[in-house]
Amino acid sequence: MAEKKAVKSFLWGALTGAITGAAAALLFAPKSGRELRGDIADTAQKVGEKTAEISRQAGSAVQTLAKRTSGLITDIRSRRSQEAAEAVSTDEKEEEAAAL
Repeated sequence: MAEKKAVKSFLWGALTGAITGAAAALLFAPKSGRELRGDIADTAQKVGEKTAEISRQAGSAVQTLAKRTSGLITDIRSRRSQEAAEAVSTDEKEEEAAAL
C-alpha cells in the first residue's frame, strides 16, 4: 500500500513538474504575444489529451481490478459455503454415531 502511494505521489509530482516546466518555457521564450498564446493553447490541448488518456487507462485498470476482486470474493464465498456445509455434515454424522 505504501509503495502504491509513493508511486502515485511521484506521478503527481512528475505531472506537476512537467506542466510547470512547460509553462515556464513558454513564458520565458522570446516570442510575440500571438505566438505565445498559440503555444499556450497547443500545450494546454496536449496536456488535456494526455490527462484524458491517463484517466482512461486508470479507469480501465480499476475495472480490471474490480472484476478480479469480484471473482476472488465469489471464489472465497463459495469455498466458505462448501466448508460450512461439510462441517454441518460432519457434525450430523458425529451426532448419529454418538446416538448409536
